[in-house]
Amino acid sequence: MKPLLFLLFAMNAAAVEIIAHRGFSAKAPENTVEAFELAWKSGADACELDIHLTADGEVVVIHDKDTKRTFPGENKVIAKTKLADLKELPTLAQALATMPADRGRFVIEIKTGPEIVPALVKVLEPLRERAKQLAIISFQKDACAAAKKALPWIPVLQLSGSKDKKKEPVDLSKLIAQAKAANLDGLDLGADWPWSDAMVAQIHAAGLKAVVYTINKPADIARYAKLGLDGITTDDPVMAKKALE
Repeated sequence: MKPLLFLLFAMNAAAVEIIAHRGFSAKAPENTVEAFELAWKSGADACELDIHLTADGEVVVIHDKDTKRTFPGENKVIAKTKLADLKELPTLAQALATMPADRGRFVIEIKTGPEIVPALVKVLEPLRERAKQLAIISFQKDACAAAKKALPWIPVLQLSGSKDKKKEPVDLSKLIAQAKAANLDGLDLGADWPWSDAMVAQIHAAGLKAVVYTINKPADIARYAKLGLDGITTDDPVMAKKALE
């Protein structure tokens, strides 16, 4: 690699945020306090987690709408179960408490609709002084819009695969326009998109951040970092950091 190209790659690599997907999920159970603590200890820049709303209005950390996959046995539907009966799950507050005071960021994925936002506000409002250590993401456009309106001081990014529910291609220009109309701060897009320098430039030209999910091979980590992305989500932050060295 020529000196100038090496310097440019090093600058891009240093700038990209490595986000531990559901914590250090390659080494610990996903969306657990253990996974988050291990990610911070391992040098992750950020941790992504997923949230649902319990029957009594509490915000808990779990990807699925029920406990069938992650806690085999009695299946509990989160929206129909009270917090007291979901003791195996951390609350969002408990997860946030693992974040170092001087570094790191939690990227909070809303897995429900906008109905969770009032409860989310109660948890996050006390952390206003740590705004730089928080972000919100969701596939649900109405949830993103509601979160940004209620918490304007927190960055909110729209999640999207390259195809919609009808398996039709998603138009990037329209997605950018929708994000701008809702005052969102960026796009968090899957690896199934045709990522390129031009694509990243198009997103950045609109004043939006560009993040990709979920990348788990060293060569791919290095390739995406070269594009000038703002963040890369991965199950293994240690592997990702080494890939950028």
